Amino acid sequence: MELKTQNSTLTTAVTPWPPTAAAFEQLRDTLAWVDEHSPYYRRLFREVPLRPAALRSYDEFRSRVPRLDKTAVAADQRAHPPFGELLAVPRARFGSLHTSPGPLFVPRLPEEHGGTAVLAAAIGAMGVQPGEVAHVTLSYHVMPGGLRLHRAFEAAGCLVLNGGTGASQLQVELARTWQATVYAGTPSFLAHLGDTARQMGLDPRTDLHYRVGFSTAEALTPQLRADLREMFGIELFDHCGEALIGPLAGECALHAGMHLHARDLFCEFLDPASGAPAEPGGLGELVATQLGPHALPLVRYAPGDVFRLSAGPCPCGDPAPRVVFVGQVGVIRKIKGVLVHPAQVHRVISTFSELGRFQIFVDHPLGQRYDRAVLRVAVQQTLSNPEELKVRVAAQLKATVLIDMDVELVAEAAIPESAGAPRFADAMVDRRAK
Repeated sequence: MELKTQNSTLTTAVTPWPPTAAAFEQLRDTLAWVDEHSPYYRRLFREVPLRPAALRSYDEFRSRVPRLDKTAVAADQRAHPPFGELLAVPRARFGSLHTSPGPLFVPRLPEEHGGTAVLAAAIGAMGVQPGEVAHVTLSYHVMPGGLRLHRAFEAAGCLVLNGGTGASQLQVELARTWQATVYAGTPSFLAHLGDTARQMGLDPRTDLHYRVGFSTAEALTPQLRADLREMFGIELFDHCGEALIGPLAGECALHAGMHLHARDLFCEFLDPASGAPAEPGGLGELVATQLGPHALPLVRYAPGDVFRLSAGPCPCGDPAPRVVFVGQVGVIRKIKGVLVHPAQVHRVISTFSELGRFQIFVDHPLGQRYDRAVLRVAVQQTLSNPEELKVRVAAQLKATVLIDMDVELVAEAAIPESAGAPRFADAMVDRRAK
């Protein structure tokens, strides 16, 4: 079966959410292709059973085709080394080979460009102009992130400094010498470069020339964004993606959520509790299917990432759906009818310099109609007016997380380190009867 590639009309538009009939037809064509070429899916579709040509609706697809997580991909490769039965093409057709933590081996066809066109468009949305100097600081070693961004900035017409990770003083010198105006990498490494510049006797705002930044692979909290703006005078644009499926979404100039810009993915956003399609304004777990031919095709791949779907169109005019990354699905809980992830609370707490780690205690008092949520948060410095701080924190939580929480201020030793970012393993203490 012939199937159009990423450079054809198959993937010229971002797939919408909820999916349209046209998007579903692209999905069905892809399912027919993987059924023909991938032993894994050929066997799976016989077991379900499912005939792609007879598939009539998205709901049928969602209810009949199971999700695939990274653990299952790794297990398939261990059972059938080195690439597993997901593989859909012979080795002679590989154009490149990436490695993801696990390790997972991810072969790509020459026509799979790892999201280069998508990333180049996201770079353009930042206002980056051809001829600017872009400093890429993601790892180039084995992992695909640095190379993906490097190729995208070249496609956008930039001169690219392949900085990679580490060697901070050398990177500061390179950025200074070549007057790099664009930073690309994690926000924490950008902060480290600023500290390094100061240790070298330089002023990050005047001796370095960054004006915009492609922030990725790490949470960009409001406080960190503000701190880096103060340090460099830089405007940061938040972006997200995933090692196996590539770039997913990025901010526009209004910074009101990340526009879904993946053009070769059929993206689902499903309620983490019920599995039903998430509504605008709600939380949804990402489940992605790669459209078009891929060396290692992924159908209903679920990396465990949860997003809040922004309601309404963006004033910038881009019709693509907007999402805000919330966190991993494992620690999410429904409280008072609202799905809450500790990462949402962390974003609020990080705007208060006086506060540190926290735990959320949830119970359902006997005889009460509703759940009760108490935020116990560590105080890191002496407070002049603790009651006033508690009121401000509670109000910000209500506006952001959408539920009322009682706020208690405690000593830092009272909150275990395991409750902290980025895993939040013990940040949620659920005492409700099962």
